Amino acid sequence: MRTYIYYITIGILSFIGMPLGVHAQDVYRTTVFREDIGSLEIKVEGEPVSTPYIELNGEKAIEISFDALFRSSGRFAYSVIHCDADWKKSDLLPLEYMKGFQRMPIEDYTNAYGTTTHFSHFSLSLPNADTQLTVSGNYAIQVFDDDNPDELVFTACFSIVEPLIEIIAGVSGNTIVDFNKEHQQVEFDINPKNLHVTHPQNDLKIFVYQNNNLDDVRAVIQPSMISARQLQYRRNGELVFEAGNEFRRIEFLTHRYKGMGVEAIAFYNPYYHVTLFQDLKRGNKPFIYDQDQNGRFFIRCSGCSSPDREGDYYVVHFSLASEQFPNGQMHLYGDFFNCILDDRSQMEYNAETGSYEKAVLLKTGLYNYQYAFVADGEAKPSFRKTEGNFFETENEYHIAVYYRPPGARHDRLVGYKTLNSNL
Repeated sequence: MRTYIYYITIGILSFIGMPLGVHAQDVYRTTVFREDIGSLEIKVEGEPVSTPYIELNGEKAIEISFDALFRSSGRFAYSVIHCDADWKKSDLLPLEYMKGFQRMPIEDYTNAYGTTTHFSHFSLSLPNADTQLTVSGNYAIQVFDDDNPDELVFTACFSIVEPLIEIIAGVSGNTIVDFNKEHQQVEFDINPKNLHVTHPQNDLKIFVYQNNNLDDVRAVIQPSMISARQLQYRRNGELVFEAGNEFRRIEFLTHRYKGMGVEAIAFYNPYYHVTLFQDLKRGNKPFIYDQDQNGRFFIRCSGCSSPDREGDYYVVHFSLASEQFPNGQMHLYGDFFNCILDDRSQMEYNAETGSYEKAVLLKTGLYNYQYAFVADGEAKPSFRKTEGNFFETENEYHIAVYYRPPGARHDRLVGYKTLNSNL
């Protein structure tokens, strides 16, 4: 078993909500700005495995949930921002995209029960009786502390679609780059149905991305064929993605026994510490299929009836055996970091152990993760050396189609589709 110094202060422990220092966002993404916010989730209400898209005036709602750590209560309020297709603030005024008021309080919360870490669990559903959203498109929810109304706590992003078009799509390992090797190609057709699209190159904005990797979104402009009934987007080089590898998985549900991927559990006041088995690079290893959840995490606990309030927080120690990569940084990657590459997710290299290491405060549950390298001056992560690329990898791909005819003041989200590379 590897040894660690467990007496970690609040200042150097990597929290899910480590502050970023800048609260203004030109391009909105789900981001946590304060160190006492944990386990932020944005999903379709009642659907544990989902992406945050719902239909305009539909029956489903978006659920935003989070924990306020180290206290038993708190007061938070939220405001709603409508965004264009590129996730920048749109030109619409609030009265043009919503019914209700800004800075509404979040009143649904419960306190932790039977845990070593004190926290309150908050939940917000949208739309609700106080807030109805009246147009399609992208939305950013900004949450503030009522005791300090000028402080932005976090931003949570989701989308509302009015399904006016049909998307027929598929994924293949037969790409214009290689055949059944390291890449996957997305191809799709759009049936405009009753939507009159005069100039698709100008009127439509189409974005395609893999899993939740918003640092590598492909913007598709030119269709390969245009007919009266269909737009085709095939054999497009912009729609070739590195296939990657299945996400690594761990599970820790209690301190009483070790779960999947756990080498040891010990208590060092004030936290339980979970030491994971050391990971190895997979770039040069054969592909092994694993039923992952494409980067997601799920809050669970053993022998409890309410994981949201009974799940505890443990310090989880990650380690990747590797030489030190020059001219860049190694990051832990997954939805538990909102797939954002910043100081919160960056790992440190330990020359004595020959590994990248990081300690993260996480709530009990099941977690998917990978190791991503970001070269200096780059924004897009690379998984080639740490995880490898295999055409057999099961990935989710998301296609979002926005429509803005001449004279319109905002982008309408008129079509959305999630497809699986193995189906």
